[in-house]
Amino acid sequence: MLKKWISAAWLIGMLLISLPASAQIEITDQAGRTVRLAQPAQRIFFSEPGDFTVMAMLEENPAKRIVAWNRWRLDKHTLAHWRSIDPVAFDKINQMVIDGPQNLNAEMLIANQPDLVVLDHFFANAKQTIARLEQAGIPVAVLNLEADLRDRNATEGLEKMAILIGREQRGREVADFIVRHVQRITQRVARLREQQAALPTVLMEPHAGTGPCCMSVGSGVLMGDLVQMAGGKLLGSEIVEGLSAQLSAEYVIASNPEVYIGTGGRHIEARGGLLLGPDIDAAASRASLQRVTQRIGIAQTSAVRNQRTYGIWHSGYPIVNLELIATWLHPELFSDVDPMATLDEINQRFMAKPLSGTFWVTPNPTQKAH
Repeated sequence: MLKKWISAAWLIGMLLISLPASAQIEITDQAGRTVRLAQPAQRIFFSEPGDFTVMAMLEENPAKRIVAWNRWRLDKHTLAHWRSIDPVAFDKINQMVIDGPQNLNAEMLIANQPDLVVLDHFFANAKQTIARLEQAGIPVAVLNLEADLRDRNATEGLEKMAILIGREQRGREVADFIVRHVQRITQRVARLREQQAALPTVLMEPHAGTGPCCMSVGSGVLMGDLVQMAGGKLLGSEIVEGLSAQLSAEYVIASNPEVYIGTGGRHIEARGGLLLGPDIDAAASRASLQRVTQRIGIAQTSAVRNQRTYGIWHSGYPIVNLELIATWLHPELFSDVDPMATLDEINQRFMAKPLSGTFWVTPNPTQKAH
């Protein structure tokens, strides 16, 4: 009996000796590449500005894990908010402005000594840079962190990121929250389509108010596809190619959309655009919506006559935006859906410091807006 015990103990000891000192982290990224880390990433570079927001859902203090970040297109107010979580850690981040994969320089990234480089699919086209980084021993993961609600595996990117930083359980919690809220909308819209119910025509104008009527988003663009997911017909989708295109005022008037939704942000304030985002007063936002919808082309539509004109922050949480659009298009069907409650739950459960401001707007002060 003693011999058997000694043999078993020896075997266990040999197995333990043969194991690595720390368990290796391994994922397959969204480009099908194997990514291995010896330990959870602590010095990360992100290519996508919005990745900071996702990291803030996974990690109480995201700045501590970020060594460099492409903060291209983010306004100073949003940056000030993220900085306020931990100014000391935030100020240590190398704030880069890189407008495309052609300007993603390997040596510049290597100089920051990251232990993980995270590239979205747009920047993943920088094949030579990726090869140079991996030759230098720096792991590269191709991941879209922001949930693409159109995909069957909408939360795959954020869940894989959570694994890479040792926050797998947190990643599952965020993913489950998103999936549950998406299904609440899409399952009801599916029934509408099965019943062949009439769907409202929607004009969605990106960067609303920065020019004459009217730009329109195209199919295959997330914000435009949210309209279709929420049970609407996207005006111009049959003729708009790419991200967006100009529709003539005559075309808009003849099409007579039932609903108008403009996207806005602080970055277009100086050009008279739709004003939304952090630290924006609701009254100022509503005034900008009124100004935007008085342009020739929009002003002559039933959307304006019936006060079915809305504004939405282009950088908002996709799930909140989906719920907003659904309640605007089908108020009775989604009378129990409260986007404000969804935003509040995100802030309470997942965010160390919630953003404050006006992130959507309606034409009537008595309607729900925030």
